[in-house]
Amino acid sequence: MDNTVRASLLFLSFVVAIASLYFIRDILAPFALAVFFWLIIDAFARWIDGLSDKVPYWLGLTVAILSVVFGFGVIAAIVTNTGFQIADEAPYYKTRLFEILSWVDGVVNSVGGWFGQSDFSLQTLEERLGITAKAQQWLVGIAASMDNVFSQIMMIIIYVAFLFVAQSSFPKKMDELFPDETKRAWAGNVAVRIRTAVEKYLSVQTLMSLIQTILSYIVMASLGLDNALFWAMVIFILNYIPIVGGILAVILPLMFGLVQFESLTRFGILAGGLFLVQFIINNTLQPKMMGDSMNLSALVVVIALVIWTALWGGVGAFLSAPLTVIIMIILAQFPTTRWIAVLLSADGHPDMDDDPKEEKVEAIPSL
Repeated sequence: MDNTVRASLLFLSFVVAIASLYFIRDILAPFALAVFFWLIIDAFARWIDGLSDKVPYWLGLTVAILSVVFGFGVIAAIVTNTGFQIADEAPYYKTRLFEILSWVDGVVNSVGGWFGQSDFSLQTLEERLGITAKAQQWLVGIAASMDNVFSQIMMIIIYVAFLFVAQSSFPKKMDELFPDETKRAWAGNVAVRIRTAVEKYLSVQTLMSLIQTILSYIVMASLGLDNALFWAMVIFILNYIPIVGGILAVILPLMFGLVQFESLTRFGILAGGLFLVQFIINNTLQPKMMGDSMNLSALVVVIALVIWTALWGGVGAFLSAPLTVIIMIILAQFPTTRWIAVLLSADGHPDMDDDPKEEKVEAIPSL
């Protein structure tokens, strides 16, 4: 096939794939999230099953499912309790917020005076930049994404249940899809690499999020930040979102601390403690433990985050890294698209295993 025709078909396929992901996002996003939970539960169950020969898989699966249900129950209890506490303290927070806005207005007015703008104020700045409207739009977007996820919880649970029911039939289906033994071995190898890469990424990310959550909770609780347990939960969840999540995980509790604390010293210690925890995790532990679990370049991680968020909202941001890893591994299996996988990878070896890429290209059977 002519290279121009091949490139055109590849581009059109990309456009069709992106359009399909967007227009049927209400179906695909919950299913992708269900697969995510299925992998976590199954990996946890297999880990319990491997602890002892006397522990059957069904028992490990039962413990894993109960653990996830308990975790969701704890999250619901924390959110409910936090809502009541914020409602009780609302008058104090409102007073502090007005004090902060008055102080900011004075600072803005002083800065405007330096540049000969005597009428420059927070209201003028708001009229020119529309800060409030943009902030409200951003918060509404986050709230809509969360509401969408919670409203589809039942559908996600049904998906997860049927994934476990269908799990035992996967090997038989592979036999029917790939009667040829060479093709079946190749497809099974690709599936194993995808599953291993995603599970490794999720396990490392979960461990890193848990460590950062515990350390951040210690900092927040020791300084007396209200609803520290809720903010610890927010930090744990947001850390699954690459780059932006880690920043938001620090900024959101700091914004709350700025309203709560009357002492700037206390607020400064909180900011320093949270940023120090994030710096230590992101620059020491995480790079060493992450290893090759997410063999994506930093630029690709940012672009993937933007694209998946635009397509699927909060769910896309949450799953952007593992979804991109899956796409990279699949593209690496075909000579026509392998160059794209190489560009996506961090080290030029997108197969996510130790085999040389030359052998990997030659081993691809004719489909």
